[in-house]
Amino acid sequence: MQRILHINDYPAEAGGGAEVVMRRTMDLLRQQDFVVDAFSCEDLDPARFIPLSYVDHAGARRALADKLTAFRPDVVHLHNYYHVLSPGILAVLADYKRQHALRIVMTAHDYHLICPNSGGSWFRRWTGRRETIEPTSNALRSLLTRRWDHRGPAHSLLKLLQHAWNYRWHQRQRVIDLVICPSRFVQAMLKPTTLKTCWLPHPVPELPRALPKRGARLSFVFAGRIEPEKGLNDFLQILPVDIAATFTIIGAGAQMSLCQETCAKRGLTDRVRFIGRLPHAETLATIAGCHVLVQSSRVLETYGLTLIEALACGTNLLVADRGAAREIVEATGVGFL
Repeated sequence: MQRILHINDYPAEAGGGAEVVMRRTMDLLRQQDFVVDAFSCEDLDPARFIPLSYVDHAGARRALADKLTAFRPDVVHLHNYYHVLSPGILAVLADYKRQHALRIVMTAHDYHLICPNSGGSWFRRWTGRRETIEPTSNALRSLLTRRWDHRGPAHSLLKLLQHAWNYRWHQRQRVIDLVICPSRFVQAMLKPTTLKTCWLPHPVPELPRALPKRGARLSFVFAGRIEPEKGLNDFLQILPVDIAATFTIIGAGAQMSLCQETCAKRGLTDRVRFIGRLPHAETLATIAGCHVLVQSSRVLETYGLTLIEALACGTNLLVADRGAAREIVEATGVGFL
């Protein structure tokens, strides 16, 4: 029986999109009687993390080597590993692969293989304005002259060092046998890497048998992290103040207070409600009970799991005209850009 090890910065029980996809994939594999295990930050000693660990985490290397020896996988499935584990773990996989019949696949949840900023963004030095990359943006001149993090030069330099050291200097991405791309857009963006890719959308969960009915009044819903890259505050700033609709916001994040202040200043508090994080089943039910799902992302989303879930519930879409969101609306013929 094949043994499959999933590798991700955070455990499958965490709330991010990559963790949701990993959890569903692992569940599907177990239903087919594969032997499945995971490696994440929970396997590390947090006391040993230093800033340069972001570039190449020695502790993660040692912990993964021990995990490989104990679990003996036939397949390793990579998800996100650059926040905590670092791309240095690819060198450990290369060493193990030279001695064992190991295949390595990766799901491209973002763009960190081709860009120091995983969201495919860079920031103008004087204004801080966010820009998105093109497939050719990984040219050496672009890498060295752009700011890759909105927090400032130090964070930008760390991201540049991680990318250049692991992918430009050591070419560690070559250990990956196949990159799974959830959208055609991602597949096109990864073409310059020359890695073998395939298009395979993420698995969608089974929906509740009984979905709530929508009310007569127009209703919008947002579900996700309330962070600058998600563009929620930007959307609230342009939402017509006289709109005859309600807007439910599911999630939390650094811009929660700012979004609430925007609603208060613009007189939207009677129509916009913030309900915080919800369990996934409750999130699906809330999306199903609304007419339109809003995804106002400022970055190049690779897929948009909530978009597919909304469509499965019969909820329409209003999305930013970029990345995979555009692809989903154009491919399904449902939604607005």
